[in-house]
Amino acid sequence: MTLIEERNNFRAVLGRWYEQVEIDDIFKRCIEHYFGWSSIKSGLEPQYILSEEEGTQLSKALHLLSSGTPLQYVLGTTAFMGLDLKVSPAVLIPRPETEELVAWILSNHPNTALRVWDLCSGSGCVSLGLKAQREQWDIKGFELSEAAIEMARTNAANHHLSVSFIQQDVLKWQDSSEQVGLMVSNPPYVLPSEKKQMHTNVLEHEPAMALFVPEQDPLIFYREILLTASKLLHPQGKLYFEINPLLLQQMIELGKRHGFDFAKVKKDIFGKDRFIQFSKYDD
Repeated sequence: MTLIEERNNFRAVLGRWYEQVEIDDIFKRCIEHYFGWSSIKSGLEPQYILSEEEGTQLSKALHLLSSGTPLQYVLGTTAFMGLDLKVSPAVLIPRPETEELVAWILSNHPNTALRVWDLCSGSGCVSLGLKAQREQWDIKGFELSEAAIEMARTNAANHHLSVSFIQQDVLKWQDSSEQVGLMVSNPPYVLPSEKKQMHTNVLEHEPAMALFVPEQDPLIFYREILLTASKLLHPQGKLYFEINPLLLQQMIELGKRHGFDFAKVKKDIFGKDRFIQFSKYDD
């Protein structure tokens, strides 16, 4: 089979889920990832005859994609803040919105010594995105899932970034005397009632424990993290969250109940109230 015939095969099989421009982008990313080819190879060499091994690799990828498996899981990698991070169904795929959270933190804090905790760290994307730009920061990531911890450690090693990842249930925090200058968390925050608005490839393939919270107690993770922060965060410290926009006012009230009287809200690229910064003083 020629390269252009395989590209057309991708279009035919995936056409029920994606627009043609999206399919072509998927195809280009596959040939770049698997074979190191330029994304324009199908245009420059449309009659290139695929070897048996090349054809088999693309067929396997197409089979997974046609079953709804996200491209990031098919390739086993995704880009985040300029880093190539490994991902698997054990971790949530890092979102562009979370890149915005990391960028906001970086814009607010210079590269001076700072102790940072990333709670519910997942793939390690937030911790590693920060460490790559702030080498003087002492960063620890805390995560319940053992598989996610191993993925995060692999990502740290691959990029030679010194971040400690520790298995910890943030709902059962162990006592600590460590004082922290900055905390950040992107915990589960999706309501079960929101499932009907979500794509099936997310619902069927990404880890539910990293997505959903109980409908009757949607702030469960935020409440416990705020409690921990009220004890361990430096008086001049900052606490950053990615949040469910539907819960913004409840979040602000929850922060005040834990002594964080000052809240700054930031919208994401879609205009939704997606991020919040808590502190005990106004700067």
